[in-house]
Amino acid sequence: MPRVILPLLLALLLFLAPAPAQAKSQNVLLLHSYHPGLSWTDTLNAGIQETFRAEMPQALLWVEYLDTKRNTDTSYLSLQAALLGHKLSESVFNLIVTTDNDALDFVLEYRDSIFRGAPVVFCGVNDFRPEQLRGQPLITGLAENPPFAETMRTALGLHSGTREFVVIGADQSITDLLTDQSLRALEAQFPGIRFTYWNNLPAQELRTRLSQLGPGQIIFVHGVMRNEEGVLVDYRGKNLFLSTYAKVPIYGFWDFEMGTGCVGGRMVEGRAEGERVARLAMRVLNGTNPDSIPVDTLTPSRFIFDHIQLRRFGIPESLLPEGSLILNQPARFYQIDKRYIWTATVGVAVLLAAVAMLVSAIRRRQEAQAVLRRHKEQLEEAVRARTEHLRAANDELEREVGERIRAEGDLRKARARLEIEVERRTSDLLFEIEQRRLAEAQIRDREAKARALINAPTETLLLMDQDGILLDINDTGASRLGTIRESLIGQSLFDILHNDRGARLRQAVDAVFAGGEAESITEYGQDEDLDLHIYPVFDDAGRVTRVAVFMADVTASRRMARQIMLLDKINSLGRMAAGIAHEIRNPLTGIHAYLYAMDEICAELTEDGPAGVLRATIEKIRKAAGKMESVIRRVLDFSKPGTPRLELLDLSAPVQEALGLLAPTLRKAGVDVVTRFEPAPMIRGDRMQLEQAVVNIVDNAARAVRQGDGEKRVEIRIDSAEDRVLLTVGDTGPGIAPPDRERIFDPFYTTASDGTGIGLSIVQRIVADHRGVIRVAESPLGGAEFRLEFPLPAPEHP
Repeated sequence: MPRVILPLLLALLLFLAPAPAQAKSQNVLLLHSYHPGLSWTDTLNAGIQETFRAEMPQALLWVEYLDTKRNTDTSYLSLQAALLGHKLSESVFNLIVTTDNDALDFVLEYRDSIFRGAPVVFCGVNDFRPEQLRGQPLITGLAENPPFAETMRTALGLHSGTREFVVIGADQSITDLLTDQSLRALEAQFPGIRFTYWNNLPAQELRTRLSQLGPGQIIFVHGVMRNEEGVLVDYRGKNLFLSTYAKVPIYGFWDFEMGTGCVGGRMVEGRAEGERVARLAMRVLNGTNPDSIPVDTLTPSRFIFDHIQLRRFGIPESLLPEGSLILNQPARFYQIDKRYIWTATVGVAVLLAAVAMLVSAIRRRQEAQAVLRRHKEQLEEAVRARTEHLRAANDELEREVGERIRAEGDLRKARARLEIEVERRTSDLLFEIEQRRLAEAQIRDREAKARALINAPTETLLLMDQDGILLDINDTGASRLGTIRESLIGQSLFDILHNDRGARLRQAVDAVFAGGEAESITEYGQDEDLDLHIYPVFDDAGRVTRVAVFMADVTASRRMARQIMLLDKINSLGRMAAGIAHEIRNPLTGIHAYLYAMDEICAELTEDGPAGVLRATIEKIRKAAGKMESVIRRVLDFSKPGTPRLELLDLSAPVQEALGLLAPTLRKAGVDVVTRFEPAPMIRGDRMQLEQAVVNIVDNAARAVRQGDGEKRVEIRIDSAEDRVLLTVGDTGPGIAPPDRERIFDPFYTTASDGTGIGLSIVQRIVADHRGVIRVAESPLGGAEFRLEFPLPAPEHP
C-alpha cells in the first residue's frame, strides 16, 4: 500500500506546482554566405539549429542564404541587399549570426540600414584581422584557421618520394581566394616540394590533367567547381569527380570531404563549428556583452582518414598520427562491445534449443505430410479454377496494352510538336544572343570612345563622389599626382592633396552636392598655381551623385602675366621717375647755390651767437640736399638701366667682386658672410649689372640682420639644377611677411625706415634682362631667402 501511495503523492505535487514562466522568445537571423545543399553550409546549419533546439528551444531562427558561390557578379550583393531590406523591413532581430566571410562583410556594410545595428556573432571567417571590426561595436565570433601545414606534413610522411603538391581549388569567392593565398604562403615551409595550382579549370581540361598525374604527386582540394554541363557542384561532388580520374592520393581540410575519395588529413569539423558558434550566440542572447568576448582564433580539428583509401594506396595505420579517427573500418572481434558478445552467446543457446525443437518437429512434419497429400487434389482443383481466372485477366491486359500503344502514338505526335517548338525557341534564342553580342560590342565601343575622350585633355580630368573617392581619372591627372591611373581608383583625393588644399576642395565639392551648381577654385602655391572647376553629375532623378573636376595648371601663364605687368609698371615708373628727377634737380641746384652764398656770409660773422646756429642749420640743409641728390641718381639709374652687355662668365666672379666692395661695410656692421659655391656651368650675363644686383641684395640682407640681437649671418650659395644656374642669398634677419613678398619688387615700396624702395626693383629688372627669375621665400636660417635663377646658354650649332 505505501508503494502505491508515494507515487500518487509525487504526481499530485508535480500537478499542483506552478508552471515555469514562459521564457521570452529571441529572434535570431542566421545569414549564410553560400547556398543550401553546399556540404560546408549544411553541416554548419545543422550544428547551429540542433544546438538551439536542444539548449534554447524558445529562440526563433530565421535562415537566409546569400548564395555568393553561384553568383559572383559585382552587382549581385547590392541587389541581394535590396531584396533583404524589403524582406526584413518589418522584422527586428536580437542577434545576427553569420557564417563565412561574405556574410560578415555584407552585415558590416548594411548593418545600420538593414539590420538596425543588432549584435553580431560570426564563424568560418578566414584570414581574420582585428582591424576588420574597428569602429564596429557589439561584434564577436570564431575565426577559421584550418591547419593546412599539418595536413601537408602528414601527407609527406605517408607518401615518401613526393616531389609535387597539386592544389586544385578556386579563387572567385572571398573564402576561396583567402584559402588560395594561405596555401601559397606555405611554400617556404616545404623547400623541396613544387607547388602547382589548378584554379577554376573547366571539367574537361581537369579530367585530361588528372589522367596525367602519377607517382610523386599529391592532390590537395579546396573550393567548388562546375561540371561539364556548367552546373556548380560542391566539395563532395568535386572530390568524387577527382577520385574517379586521378590515380594519386587526394587530401582535404574539412570533414565533409570524407567518403568521397579523400584519404584524409587534419580536418575542421563543420558540425562542431556550428555548435560552438551557437553556444557563443546563446551567451550573447543571455546578456553577455559581445565586446567583452574576444574573437576565438583557435579552430579545433582532428586527424580523420578513410580506411578504404588507406588500403587503396597501401598506407599502414601504424604511420597515422596518434588519436586519428579511421572511417569505414571493418569491425574486429576485440573491438566488439561485451554486450554484443553476451547477446550472441545467448542467441547460440537459443538456437541450440531451437534445433532440439526442430528434430521433434520433423517427426510431426512426417505425420502432417500424409494430411497434405490428401489436400493436394483439392489444391490442384483450385489451381485449375485460378488458371481460368488468369486467362480472363490476360485478355483484359491485352486490351489495356492496345490502349497504351495508342497513347504512345499520341505521345510521339506531341513530342514531334514539342521538338518543332524547341527548334523555333532555339532560333529565337540564337537571334537574341546575336543581338546582345552586338549591343555589348556597341557598349565596349562607347566605353573606348569615352576613355579616349577622358584622356584627350592635356590637363587633369577626373570623376569622384562626395567623399572624394576617385571613380575615374585621365592619364594626365594620374601623371600629375605622381602615379598610375589604376592605383588611384578608389583612393580619396582629399587625402592625396593633404592640408589646406584638400580641405578647400572638400568644401567646394560639398557646395556642389548641396546646390547642384558648378564651383571654381584658384589655388596659389610657391611652385604652382591651379584653376579647379567642379561640375555636378546628375542621375535620372535629378540628384547629384558625383562631380567632374577639371584641374588646369596656370602657373606659367600667371607668372608671365605678373612679369609683363611688373615690367610695364617699371617702364612707366621709369619714365615718370626720369621726369621727376629732372624737375627736382633744377631747384636742387639753386639750393646748393644759396648754401654757398650763406657760407660766404657766415665766414664774415664771428663764431659766437647766431652764427654758430646758422652754420649748423646750413650743414643740415646740405646733408638733406646730398641725400636728395643720391635719390635722384638712383632714380635715374632705375629709369635708364641700359642694355646688358652679355658674355660667357662664371657667376661666382661678379659675386666675389660685389662682396669685395661690401667687405668694409659688412665688417663694420659685424655681419658674417658664408659662401658655398658649387661647380656650375657658365652663363651669359653682364658682369657689372650682375655685380650691382648682388650688391643690392646683400646690402638689403645686411640691413635686415642688423635689426636683431642674435647671430648676424648672410649665406650665399651657387649651384645648378637641370637647365639653369641658381644664386641663393639667405640671412638670419626677421624675414619678409608673406603678404609683402609680392610687393617688395614694386618701385618705391620698402619696409625699411632708411630705404628708397628702388634697389629690389632694379635687381628684378636686371634679372629679367638676363631672361632669369627671382623668387623670395623663408630661409632655413630663419630670415628671408632670395633665389635668382639664370638659364643656361643655348648650344651653338656649327
